[in-house]
Amino acid sequence: MCIVLDSNSDEWNNYLFNITENLQDIYYTSDYYKLYEQNGDGKAKLFVYKEGSNIAIYPFMLNEIDEYDLDEKYYDIESAYGYGGPLTNNYDEIFLNSFENEFLKYCSENKIIAEFIRFHPLIKNEKIFNKNIKIIHNRSTVYLDLTKGVDRIWSEDIKSKNRNMIRKAEKSGLEVEVCNDYETFRNIYSKTMNKVEANDYYYFDEKYYEQMNTSDNYVLLNIKKTDVIIASAIFMKYGEYFHYHLAGSLKEYLKFAPNNLLLWEAIKVGCKSGAKWFHFGGGLSDSLEDNLFKFKSSFSKCTADFYIGKRVHNREIYEHLIIEWEKKNNRKAEILLQYKV
Repeated sequence: MCIVLDSNSDEWNNYLFNITENLQDIYYTSDYYKLYEQNGDGKAKLFVYKEGSNIAIYPFMLNEIDEYDLDEKYYDIESAYGYGGPLTNNYDEIFLNSFENEFLKYCSENKIIAEFIRFHPLIKNEKIFNKNIKIIHNRSTVYLDLTKGVDRIWSEDIKSKNRNMIRKAEKSGLEVEVCNDYETFRNIYSKTMNKVEANDYYYFDEKYYEQMNTSDNYVLLNIKKTDVIIASAIFMKYGEYFHYHLAGSLKEYLKFAPNNLLLWEAIKVGCKSGAKWFHFGGGLSDSLEDNLFKFKSSFSKCTADFYIGKRVHNREIYEHLIIEWEKKNNRKAEILLQYKV
C-alpha cells in the first residue's frame, strides 16, 4: 500500500508512531513540516509505504517549478530545513527495494524532476535509498550522550578550556532564563545573521516563531547581563532527541562567553527532559578547523557524519533548466537545484 499525506492529515504522525521509538524525531512530524510550509518552502508531503506491519515513510517539501517556459507543470522535492530522509521499521532488502521502487514510480507519475535529501546524522538513514542517487558526505556534526548525567558530562566531555569559559561567564554575573519571548530572540538572531551575511532564507518571519510558541517541543533559553538579553537560542526536544536549532548573540558581549554558558545550561535542560541525545549540529563548512565546529566540539568528543543525497528523476527537463539558468546567470551551476536560486 502507498499513500501520500498532506501536513494537515491526522494520519501523518500515526505512521511516524509505527516506526521504532528510538528513530522518531521532530524532523519527521507534521507540525515541523507545517513550519516550513508556512515559511513558503513548498507543500509538505509524507510518502508512506506499507506491507502489513512493515512501514517506510519519507517526508518532503514539494515545489512547482516556475519562471521557466515549460510545456507542462513540473516539480522538485527536498527535505525541510534540518535533517530528514526516509525512515523504516524494517531493513529487509526486499522490502526497502519495493519501497524505493514505489517512490520512484510516484516521482515519475507526478512529474518530479529532481530530489535533494538531508539525511539524519544520528539515525544514519543514508543507505536506505540506493537507486540512481548520489550520496555525499557534507560535514561532521557533534552530539552528546545525555544519559551520562550532568556531573560526568562536566568532567568527561566538556573540555577544560570550555569549563574555564563557563566559570568566567558565571563570575561575570551572567544569568540564564527559560522564556517564550520569541520577538526578542528574533531581533538578536537577525543581528547575528547580518553579521555572518546569511542568505535571506534564514530570516524567518513572525508566524514561524508564533507556531513554535504554541508547542511544547521548543525551548527558548536566554543569557542576561544586568537585565539585557545578550545571547539566546532555540532548542527542540522530541522523544530521545534534543537539538540545538537557532541561536544569536550580541557581538559586544561575546567577551563574557555567553554562548558557552548557554549551551552548558541547555545540556542541563536536555538531561532533565529525559532525552538521550543532544545534537549540536556542525560548523559552517566541512572543515574540522571550522570555528563553529571547534566550539561545539568543546562540549563533546562524539561526532556523527551528515550526508546529503542528490537524485535526478527527469534528466531531459532537469538539464534544460540548468542550461537556461547558466545562460541567464552567465556561470556554471554548482548545486543540484541551482535553477531555483
